[in-house]
Amino acid sequence: MTKRIVIIGGGATAVSALAHVAGAPGIERITLVAPGPIGFGTAFGTTDPTLLCNTSVDVTSLLAEGRSDFLGYLAAHGHPVHRDDFVPRYLVGQYCRTRYGQYRDRALARGTKVTHIRERAVAIHRLDDDTYRVELADGATVTGTDVVFCAGAEEPRLPAEVSAHRGDPRLHESPYPASRLRRLPHDARVLVLGAKLSAVDAALVLSREGHRHTVLTSPSATLPAVRTRLRRSAEPAFGPGDWAALDPDSASFDHSLTRMLLRAVRRGHPSARALRARAGGPAATRQLNEEARLAEEGRIPWQDIVAEVIDALNEQIPRWRPGAAAGALTRHHTLMSRYISAIPLRNAKLLVAHATAGRLRVAPRYPREIRRTGTGWRVHWPDGSAENFDHVVVAAGYRARRLTCATGRLRIGHDGDGPQPELLPDLRVRLPDRARPERVWVLGSAAGARHPIVNYLRAAAQHAAVVGAQIARPRTGEVTPYAERTTL
Repeated sequence: MTKRIVIIGGGATAVSALAHVAGAPGIERITLVAPGPIGFGTAFGTTDPTLLCNTSVDVTSLLAEGRSDFLGYLAAHGHPVHRDDFVPRYLVGQYCRTRYGQYRDRALARGTKVTHIRERAVAIHRLDDDTYRVELADGATVTGTDVVFCAGAEEPRLPAEVSAHRGDPRLHESPYPASRLRRLPHDARVLVLGAKLSAVDAALVLSREGHRHTVLTSPSATLPAVRTRLRRSAEPAFGPGDWAALDPDSASFDHSLTRMLLRAVRRGHPSARALRARAGGPAATRQLNEEARLAEEGRIPWQDIVAEVIDALNEQIPRWRPGAAAGALTRHHTLMSRYISAIPLRNAKLLVAHATAGRLRVAPRYPREIRRTGTGWRVHWPDGSAENFDHVVVAAGYRARRLTCATGRLRIGHDGDGPQPELLPDLRVRLPDRARPERVWVLGSAAGARHPIVNYLRAAAQHAAVVGAQIARPRTGEVTPYAERTTL
């Protein structure tokens, strides 16, 4: 049976999916459905050289295993970089776009037609012959034997305090494109809602020029940690049974997890000490300064286990009882977010410089009220003080498009009141009323229902490799039992 593949999405995850199916035999057609150009998603669609990846070249690759394909691309294009380097994000967008063209040509050479429909997919219908019809926003449809859902996080999350002001010219619903922030008056006072990666981007852009005063605020009042690299280790930091020995239902789980992580760090750095507790507000800036100093001195021992920890969490947590997994993730969310999503040393030094110069500060608390006034915004803080701002920038993350079950179809969107399909270990979905899984796979950030850390190109590439291997198999019946445990 010839196969017709429909890939929904056009960012890095979709390009990685194409990479893993483009050379497979028996594929008649591959159709990508995405409203924008292929390769430039939310994360890597920027053109601003100020904005860096927070992952090193080694793990920022469309192919998860072997030598970094991104490193090879950069070398071939004359960029003198090391596998540990953090490069501008626009280079990843260019890499994805270039590789898309090459994968498309490779497929064509094998007799597979590759097309791109510039429209948004809104639903997936299963037909009587076990093929699928993907419904588009303009009313058109495209059919396929297999559907690969790679739609990423694209709609900004608006906090409740400002959600009623969507479309207001003094409310910037995302830090991107950065050029919009650069056009703000040089003396503007700007409140940034958020303190993680996109908020750091906003702070760097806003503080770079002029005399703008920028305030970052978030419920945690905590900045990311600082690192000088994020790479795969040649030698594993954990023993073969370390993760399997953890019992998430045990009262001693947190203690056992902490001890295991510290042992892993000390294998490579015998004198390493425990991580410091987080610090908020002005203390967050002092801690950032201290961590930047330690990074410059090469004293960030925890950074060399992070890539392995991410892989392990994505593999192990789906095996835990759902309630225990949710509890562990909730308890350790702040710590995980701070160290897994750490920022490059260069960004940390720039933030410290801006704070020292009085252009930037981190608020110790989240606003009690944000009120629109005739000239801007009036912010009331929990201590009773108030402050005026000219603009508010939302940097509170993005909502991923998700699948919800409806009669005879899967709906695609950010909202939906129907149940979500079950996401199985092999990344296929199964509808509530069917024993057999669909030939519909979910990859990248949309796979957050199963894997805890998905906003990471290496994880998306691992997903693509698992899915590509299944699609490449001959269709001589149902070939992949849903209960089969697939290691990502």
